[in-house]
Amino acid sequence: MKLDDYEESLVEIAKEISFYLQKGGASKADADDISQDLFVKLLESDIDLPFSKLRAWMYRTAIRKYIDSYRRHVTYQAILQKEFFTQATLTPFDQEDTSDLEDILKQLPETYFLVIDLFYFQDFSIKEISRLLGIRQATVKMRLSRARKQLKKLIEKEGKTYEFTKSF
Repeated sequence: MKLDDYEESLVEIAKEISFYLQKGGASKADADDISQDLFVKLLESDIDLPFSKLRAWMYRTAIRKYIDSYRRHVTYQAILQKEFFTQATLTPFDQEDTSDLEDILKQLPETYFLVIDLFYFQDFSIKEISRLLGIRQATVKMRLSRARKQLKKLIEKEGKTYEFTKSF
């Protein structure tokens, strides 16, 4: 399949837009999806713009699509946090002998407490935690590692011993 000059120019602009969105913070997949959607929309529609104004239209439309996508993602994450990850559901310390551990865990910063709770008590995987919190898997692993070190210091400070039985 051979593209004519007009379509080749559009493909180049779509690549530029994808790169521009990535520089602005979009993931590669999101940026590629937005530029592809924009490219398809342009080819399927009857938009009659001079080529000199086409690039500006494509950039404006792509940025709006990215902002809408970002807002939808942030709203979705806020709903998840509000509805599913309340303090009551995140700390299921039902057994009486865990009250000491619960008190120690509450001393951790919230970001560390959250990953420890999701990983050890809720049995989420690193990948699932990454998706739920909207952060990279490497960030989850780093927070878990730092949380364990800080938790170990807090436990030793209390004069107790505790071993982590689950690792990633």
